[in-house]
Amino acid sequence: MLPSRPTLQSWNPDALTVGGGAVQSGGESVGSAVSGIDDAVNRLPETGGWSGAAHEAANGMFGRAGAVAQRFTAYTTAVAAALREGAGALGGARAALLTKADQVDAGPLNVTDQWVVLIDPVMVSEEEMAALRALALDEQSEINRLLIAVGDADDATVNAIVAAGRKNGLVEQSPHDLGGLLLPTAQRPADEVPDPRNPVGMMAQESVRSADRQQHIREVTYSTNEYGEEVTTVIKQDGSKAVTTEMDPFEYPSKQNFYMMEEFDENGNFIARTSSWHDMGNDCDYTTITYADGSHLTMSMDSTGNRSAGYTTAEGRHSAVPVELIDNLSIATTTGMGGLEKHVARGGTLPMLTTESFDNIGKAMKFGGPALTAATTVFDMVMAESSKDRCIALVAGVAGGGGGWGGVELGAAAGTLGGPFAPVTVPAGAIILGGIGAFGGVELGKFIGDVVCPN
Repeated sequence: MLPSRPTLQSWNPDALTVGGGAVQSGGESVGSAVSGIDDAVNRLPETGGWSGAAHEAANGMFGRAGAVAQRFTAYTTAVAAALREGAGALGGARAALLTKADQVDAGPLNVTDQWVVLIDPVMVSEEEMAALRALALDEQSEINRLLIAVGDADDATVNAIVAAGRKNGLVEQSPHDLGGLLLPTAQRPADEVPDPRNPVGMMAQESVRSADRQQHIREVTYSTNEYGEEVTTVIKQDGSKAVTTEMDPFEYPSKQNFYMMEEFDENGNFIARTSSWHDMGNDCDYTTITYADGSHLTMSMDSTGNRSAGYTTAEGRHSAVPVELIDNLSIATTTGMGGLEKHVARGGTLPMLTTESFDNIGKAMKFGGPALTAATTVFDMVMAESSKDRCIALVAGVAGGGGGWGGVELGAAAGTLGGPFAPVTVPAGAIILGGIGAFGGVELGKFIGDVVCPN
């Protein structure tokens, strides 16, 4: 099996040597005991203690038992040898992998529990980040090589034990055998981490890296545009950007506390525009997220604290969205990664771009963005099969209430906790959830429309 980092740290290969000695000693004791009884029975006629037909039958029985005992001793000796050899191979492979991981951790990179090499949160230039990304890939190759060596050593040890048993008449149970159902612990454990020897495992590792790069900031710049408005630009490790502007109140006199954030992918393609303001005319607070295809999600709270939300497709088809979505997005803002703040007024809450969110963007090392926060919140709805389940999922919140961006982070990392289903849950959690952040504007707009709009 391929163990996680904590599992490998808990392994003690030296115990295999001790265990092998105990197995061999036990087998030899059984063989000696049975052989001793057989020899004593053989000598009974000489001492006049026992003879005749009954003695001959007993003598034959113990003779057969002695032969079986000798095979058992040979089996335990072979198992002990496999354990001792495995201890050496596993010990060396384990030490090499853990040492390498510690060395990587000591530099500008880090190794996760799933053996994925990531870049530490750091403010650097584009050129420096490119060098770090190249270094991360090189170190990932070496970590993968050492991880495979651990898996090979573990498999070789198990195979040697199984071969010893097969040689002596014991057959490893198939997972489909009844015995496998009765004794599941006798089956080989599944990999705990993505297997870099196959495409699925490589995709899983890349998904974790991609999700991590999408959330870590590498650079924040402050500037003033041609209209004299203050602009904060967040550039993440993957090159994607979020540009936030404090809009000129003299240009928009009817909109108080007017902020706008535009999000772009790593290739510079426009993803979404989020705007928040207090409308002086009707005394309402608004937050809108407009996607590249023209579709938009709008949330509002009036002077009485009454809230509403709706989604309009690029074709102009409008649909009301459960107000619980506002609660979920408000929960998501508490992580500080969504680019929004939970604006509290009139007894209600509304996720908004505010002075606080504007100031906090440059203070954090992680940033998701409103468009991604909204998309991953709605993603919980699309995972449910029925309308009732969608409502429950919406109320529960993404990632157990951790917020929309938390869904991406947890999808990438916690997806590997799927045990025997890890090869499935890793891509499902990391590629699907993490991949939402890589959607272009049109695809992201359609994604939300497919979920919240009626058929």
